Amino acid sequence: MKKTHVLHDLIHSLSKSEKRFIRLNAQFHQGDKTYMKLFDAIERQKNYDEEVLKVKFRNEKFINQFGVAKNYLQQFILKQLRQYHAGLKVNIECKNLLIDIEILFWKGQYNLAKKIILKTTKIAQRYDFFLVLEELNYWEGRIHNALFKLNETYKTALEDSSKQNIQKYLNILQYRELINTAQLMMKESELVRGEDEKDRYNAFLKNPLLTDISLAQSNEAKYNYYVLNGVLYRVIGCMEKSEAFRKQLVNFLEANPHLIEENPIHYIAALHNVLTHFLVNHDYPEFNKYLEKLKTFNFKMPHEKASVFSSLCLFELGYYMERKDYEKAITFIENTITKYEDINTLINIQHSFLLNYHAALIYFNVGNYKNALLWINKVINITSRNLRVDVKAAAFLLNILIHHELKNLLLIPYLVKSTIEFLKQHHLQTEFDKKCLLVLLALSKTNDEKQQQKIIAKNLPALEKLDKNTSTVSDIDVIEWLKHKMI
Repeated sequence: MKKTHVLHDLIHSLSKSEKRFIRLNAQFHQGDKTYMKLFDAIERQKNYDEEVLKVKFRNEKFINQFGVAKNYLQQFILKQLRQYHAGLKVNIECKNLLIDIEILFWKGQYNLAKKIILKTTKIAQRYDFFLVLEELNYWEGRIHNALFKLNETYKTALEDSSKQNIQKYLNILQYRELINTAQLMMKESELVRGEDEKDRYNAFLKNPLLTDISLAQSNEAKYNYYVLNGVLYRVIGCMEKSEAFRKQLVNFLEANPHLIEENPIHYIAALHNVLTHFLVNHDYPEFNKYLEKLKTFNFKMPHEKASVFSSLCLFELGYYMERKDYEKAITFIENTITKYEDINTLINIQHSFLLNYHAALIYFNVGNYKNALLWINKVINITSRNLRVDVKAAAFLLNILIHHELKNLLLIPYLVKSTIEFLKQHHLQTEFDKKCLLVLLALSKTNDEKQQQKIIAKNLPALEKLDKNTSTVSDIDVIEWLKHKMI
């Protein structure tokens, strides 16, 4: 495993404009600026290597307290980032205004503090920053106390305002709890595995918070209402309801553009969900309409741009796969997807996993098994526990087929065994999948093509009697692959 370091990761996460801002401000910074030499050296390192840095700076004074020098540089970068991003997010702006209010309070500048409280209150109310509103109430109360202006009328108004803020924030927490519960339900698979699971989802959807939008007391609560309904109805197979909620979510955000400006990731996620729906259901006109929204929206932050880039890659590649336009898909992989590795640390690991898997699948479909193996190895090497197990299962099966095509038959028994264990462990094994894997295992026993054809001919009728739609893997048609081997 590559050695990482928080300072190295921080420096490499900076955009060009952020680096320019930091270097410019360092010129006006008082005192020794050797820490910028360390900044430049770490920036040039693709992988963090502290020993190389110590040799490079062996004649510098700070090398005797290298940890202190690194911490100083980290704090300097964070201070500059606070300044750089001060006006980019309303939430950050409100927090900075709260700092101004506290400073002014302790300086006894109550009138100016009250003006800033009024300004910040208007902003926080528009964006549903209920905890900010509560802190503003706190400082407003302290100012009234300091000026001996606290009276019963003001006390009642302040307390009522606080109760409303807390009530609305608690409502947000209720929806967040539902989100967390749903994520745990879907953690292992976004497939319903049996009637018991379907009943569990149906019961969950009857929660009043998911049936009555009037119970959502803020924009964040409404956002979570639409997200949960859209995802959960898809899981249980109610595609019309899922589509309706996904489209309503996009419409809700577009009707409140200030929410998109403050948190574009929510808008990206909303478009991602509706695009997935239309791609899976082959509604290409609607798919292209929403894809254009994603392509044309102006995202500013590096993390936002990375998220959009990976989403666009997934959907464009998915579109070519659905249309079986493999030539365009390969051109897209070679000219576009390979570039995403430059921003790999910013891309959602689930997206990275899916991109690698789809690239492997496309090369497999065109018979380029060496490239398919290169991409499937990238998939297998991503070991995060947070990845969807149904997609992992598909990747394991694809890996077996690739090794069959490359005649790496000695590996097949191990791969089949580990895949069966994985399916059992995650309650994903169906009779169809089990039979397919046993046929693949039998084929690995011989290199002779005629013998392999006999094995297929013997097992294919029984396999065709089973419902292949029950398979955990929807991207790979093993029966067609076996039939092709008979030709």
